[in-house]
Amino acid sequence: MSWVSRIADAVEWWSIDVDIAWEVIEARLGTALPADYKELCRCFGAGEFSEYLHVYGATGGADSQVVDKLASLWRTLEKYPLTRDSFDPYGLYRPGGAGLIPWAMSVTAVEFCWAADAEVPPEDWPVVAREEDGPWQCLPISASECLFRVLTDVTFEDFTIAHLVERPSFTPYAS
Repeated sequence: MSWVSRIADAVEWWSIDVDIAWEVIEARLGTALPADYKELCRCFGAGEFSEYLHVYGATGGADSQVVDKLASLWRTLEKYPLTRDSFDPYGLYRPGGAGLIPWAMSVTAVEFCWAADAEVPPEDWPVVAREEDGPWQCLPISASECLFRVLTDVTFEDFTIAHLVERPSFTPYAS
């Protein structure tokens, strides 16, 4: 059973099979994205898990919150260059290079990104996460496994909400 299927079971959700133009999104981003993330977006679209974690999803077609978020961060860095330090030691991803690509944010400002590298297959990118202004922690797991563990695993120290919610949930955003 895939991690996405486990998440869907945990939140009692049936895939909505969102039609997403990945070739256009990945061209805009300048890299392929991990297959498990694409499966997550096809299943859920865009929304929030347990009123806590917003996954930068895709609502269909060529729309991508991951692309939009990364572009927004680059605009911020261009305007406020001193904020670059907040992404050390990874930096932000640029096509053909290596750096962070954000994929989720919690309401408590926990950030979840991939440590992307053009020389490494996307399935091998680790998740890196941090609490607001804390150090980045490398989690050598996929985004969907990370999400499942945030929602259900009380031993997933620093990032879990399993002890706070009786049953995880998913709320889709209106498209």
